[in-house]
Amino acid sequence: MSDTAEQKPEEDVRQTEITGLLPVLSQLDKTAAELEQLTAAGKEVTTGQIAAYEMEAAHARHLVNAAGVTTQEIADAEQQHRSDGDPGFTGRALDHATHTRHFQPTPSTPTPDREHEQDIDL
Repeated sequence: MSDTAEQKPEEDVRQTEITGLLPVLSQLDKTAAELEQLTAAGKEVTTGQIAAYEMEAAHARHLVNAAGVTTQEIADAEQQHRSDGDPGFTGRALDHATHTRHFQPTPSTPTPDREHEQDIDL
């Protein structure tokens, strides 16, 4: 068997591995954009949304590190598979994976205290 024939399957495996990162990066980009929009608009940001973002960032960081891929390899894969996210999503997602933002939950609307309510006898 020639060296070229042996390299082709290895290259295909590598490309498949890199392509498999795209959905994770796309989701991280979407989650981060949503949190940024909510924060900018002064809308409610829950601890659950923040936890999901942090978990997605940690997951993406782990997968990228485990695969040992470069930023350029991921950018090239994005160019080949444009339908996985908005243009530039891999760069933004990698930035979030390596520099996770610290979002703060917005205070929830206070609910009336039962102790301060007056009971009305009918």
